[in-house]
Amino acid sequence: MSRSLNIPYFASPPDQYSRPYFADLTRAFALFAQQMNTPGPWRATELTLTEELGNVEQGQLSWNIDEETVDITMGDGVVQQVGFETYMRVKNDTGSQIDNGEVVGFVGVNSEIKVAPYIANSSANELYFIGVATHDMPDQDIGPVTLYGKVRGIDTTGPGAETWNVGDILYVSPTTAGLLTNVRPTAPNAVIVVAAVLTVDATDGVIMVRPSVPIGLDYGSFDATVDQTLAAIDTATAITLTNTLVSNGVTLSASPNNSRLNVVEAGYYQIDAVLQLTSGNASDKNVYFWLRKNGSDVADSTRAITVNINGGFSPISLNYTISLAANDYIELYWAASNTNVTLDAIAASAFAPAAPSVLVNVSQLQL
Repeated sequence: MSRSLNIPYFASPPDQYSRPYFADLTRAFALFAQQMNTPGPWRATELTLTEELGNVEQGQLSWNIDEETVDITMGDGVVQQVGFETYMRVKNDTGSQIDNGEVVGFVGVNSEIKVAPYIANSSANELYFIGVATHDMPDQDIGPVTLYGKVRGIDTTGPGAETWNVGDILYVSPTTAGLLTNVRPTAPNAVIVVAAVLTVDATDGVIMVRPSVPIGLDYGSFDATVDQTLAAIDTATAITLTNTLVSNGVTLSASPNNSRLNVVEAGYYQIDAVLQLTSGNASDKNVYFWLRKNGSDVADSTRAITVNINGGFSPISLNYTISLAANDYIELYWAASNTNVTLDAIAASAFAPAAPSVLVNVSQLQL
């Protein structure tokens, strides 16, 4: 290390005694003495660190022999391996302790980023996932959580009936807030990869946190299990739905608006519909189907079919792609040149299950 000092100038000595030379020499030594007393700021070119087996004091640095990097001792006894770990400063405002190793997510801001144990169920917002607590956080504690790096000193044998092994991939639990699981969740739960098991131990286990947070796309599946008919010819009529089979961000409005499928998030969507059409006689009947968005017809969305099989079935498949804004809704409409047609719900038989009159799937293709 060195200080940013001015080097004193020493004149070349003369061959014989010279009063000016000795005066210059005296001034040079005086400058040197002054700089030694007030040397100015350090300018470091090399840093030698202690190799402590345990943590040094908060705010101090030490060299980590095992990780071959600098350790920074932070608050709450947390030690950061520089270059190998990344933290976020957060606050526990839940009223209860968040334990070391618990998964946490964003719940608000009040001068600090507030967190709570996170659960990856069907209503989870993946964007609110943050990371893993890297120390016990009592209520109102402010400290770091791990975004990337090792979390140590936790139980990695597995919760409940689970048995974890070295190398297991861990996900956010869809059933218990704050827990990790080595069982990959399935839809409609969120699938958030959090960490891998490095060491299995009941008290000194280690995981490597490296989250992979997919942006979940919304979807919904809906059907109608009742027959639907037309009151008049060539009259636009909404196709209604009676059941929500599965829903994640796409919802069916209640009656009398149960033709409306609403989206929460903006995006590019695909709408797939299958309709079971029957004819009541053998005359030709032109039947039309189309899409409406927010109560207005969607251009070029009409699909037409001619049916004339008395008592026969004609399954109709419709497919649309459309850009929707947040809180938009879509509807399917139909009309016919003859009212003697029905969207027919078929009852179960001895050899086959029941069939709905209408089945609609809505899938978000892109945000």
